[in-house]
Amino acid sequence: MQTKAEVMKLFLSDLAALLRKWNATITAEDHYCGYPECGEDIRMEVDIQAVFGPDGQISREFTTVDLGRYFDAEKD
Repeated sequence: MQTKAEVMKLFLSDLAALLRKWNATITAEDHYCGYPECGEDIRMEVDIQAVFGPDGQISREFTTVDLGRYFDAEKD
């Protein structure tokens, strides 16, 4: 049986490898900051950096993936 600590370590290792592969970061922010709904619409987003070739031409556009409040890989 794997302990919680072992599962967390393995999961974070896999997640870090995926983020490195795509040169990406994950953030979670409130999208209605300063409004009465503040704190009710916290969304997770993955920012994937653009890639440029040696000639300066873009080969992959900067991309933001909105994961929303909850992401289930089996459903999406």
